[in-house]
Amino acid sequence: MTVRHSTLGLVVLWQSDGLVVVDKPAGILSQPGSDGPNLVDLARAHFAQDTIAVLHRLDRNVSGLVMLATRKAEARAMSDSFQAGEVDRRYVAVVRGVPADALVIDAWLDKDEARNVVRARDEASLSASDRESFVAARTEVRLESRFSALFGRAAVVEARPITGRSHQIRVHLAHVGLPIVGDPKYGVPVRGIDRPLLHARELRFVHPTTREPITIRSVEPWSLADVRIAKKR
Repeated sequence: MTVRHSTLGLVVLWQSDGLVVVDKPAGILSQPGSDGPNLVDLARAHFAQDTIAVLHRLDRNVSGLVMLATRKAEARAMSDSFQAGEVDRRYVAVVRGVPADALVIDAWLDKDEARNVVRARDEASLSASDRESFVAARTEVRLESRFSALFGRAAVVEARPITGRSHQIRVHLAHVGLPIVGDPKYGVPVRGIDRPLLHARELRFVHPTTREPITIRSVEPWSLADVRIAKKR
């Protein structure tokens, strides 16, 4: 069983006045970097223009909604909205464990750039020197369902990052004992699942030009029936 969205075509879900929202497959980079296809190059080919900007990023093996700008004015305006926390981003994740109906995770994060690994600590445990490298981060989590799988008790949760730190949702969930299924770095590796079961499924924002409130949704590309029979490695 493979849980993967592998198409290299650009899936455009919404487009209006200099902004585009696409459904990024797992395995695709958000922007040019290391080897492999990326959204910027795919969008440049799709729209036949070079002025394409990614306004926020998803980890390579995380799927879901990403907003791009095709004009500079909208890029600046929406970048400001993201920075101000005015864009509501919601993710769905499959985790191992038994979460409460709702919880707020306030754990500080520090990224080792050389190893591309993030660690989390509670604020009470931070020393004065830690505060020079750790940054505050908050994620709101809401339970959607609980179920049993061959690898143990599991749940589907909605995660809403209030801050936008690197690897934030993956690290925060692992920090509170709810590691994401399929995540080889922070979560629970299981047979047949080759990516973290984390998907950016909803964006809510106000269009900077039309002032229209917009909500865009995407369906996660996996089946819980398959997840239930996956075994831990």
